[in-house]
This record gives sequence, structure tokens and C-alpha cells, in this order.
Amino acid sequence: MFSVIEDPVQRNELEEFYKNNKNCFLNIAYIYLHNRDDAEDAVQEAFSEIVRKPDKFFSVAPKNRVSFMVAVVRNISSDMFNKKNKVPLEELDEEDSYDDNPFSFEDSIIGKVSRDKLKQFIKSLPPLQRDVLTLRCLMGFSTAETAEKLNISQSAVKKRLRLAKEAVREYVRKEGEIYE
Repeated sequence: MFSVIEDPVQRNELEEFYKNNKNCFLNIAYIYLHNRDDAEDAVQEAFSEIVRKPDKFFSVAPKNRVSFMVAVVRNISSDMFNKKNKVPLEELDEEDSYDDNPFSFEDSIIGKVSRDKLKQFIKSLPPLQRDVLTLRCLMGFSTAETAEKLNISQSAVKKRLRLAKEAVREYVRKEGEIYE
């Protein structure tokens, strides 16, 4: 796989990086996919992307490369899981933006469940959904800022935010029924 990289220094550096961190990346993928073969496929796909565009990997500071690859493996694993389980993740239209009124979501859930229960539920969300929800709704970052901080696309931010909000709304709806 690495032989495609023309620069021998980059090729050797990437091979060494792979050998040193492969198990870490496999563990990350396995958390999402719950299957060893699928986890191996996800890691292979992640490194195939790097081999296709090595400049992107090598533009990252060496101390940040593991974090960069964790994000790549996590995104690929999440996408593989969603495809395998047929979870629809349709693209949001540009006009479907949550930037217009960031408080409408929070306002719709206030008073319907206890703060502690809601915090516990948010902690149980998948990591990217939880991170996007925290950055966008609680910290007030824009879609672009959130994408930059999490090293994902703006489209992925919108998808993860939509999924997180849907999960929170469903949780609040169910909890609200208990107390009604």
C-alpha cells in the first residue's frame, strides 16, 4: 500500500507511523464497528486515503498526526457503521442551517427534564455528536469553527448536530411522558 508514495522518506515515515500506531487505530475503529474485520477495513481505508493524498498528512505537525489519524479513522468507521446499518444520512440543504436561531433548540427542552438527567444523556451520545452539540449549542461556535476544531467537514457538523438534536428531542419527549 505504501509503495505508491514516490518520496522514499515520506514512504518510510508513513510505514513507521503505521507500525507504531496500528493497534490504536484498530481499537478506535472497533469501538464504532464492533467487528475486527470491519475495523481492519476502516484502518486500511484511512491509510489508503493518506496514500492517495500524502501532502495532507505530512502538512500536519508530527506531534498532531496521531490525533489527525484518529479523526480520519473515526469518521471512516462511523460512515462504515452507518452504511452497514442503513442509517440514512442525507445531505442537508444549505438553507437548513442551525445558525439562524441557536437558542430555539435549548428553549424547546428547558424545563422538560432535569438538568442532571439531560447531562447524563448527552454524555451517552456518540463522541462526534456529543462534541458537535457541545461546541455548537453550549459554546456557541459556528458550523465552520466547529468543523475546524473537530477536523471534519461542515456537512459532517450539520449531520452530527441534526442527529444529536433528534436524539435529545426523542429523549426529552420520552422523559416528558413519564412526568405527565
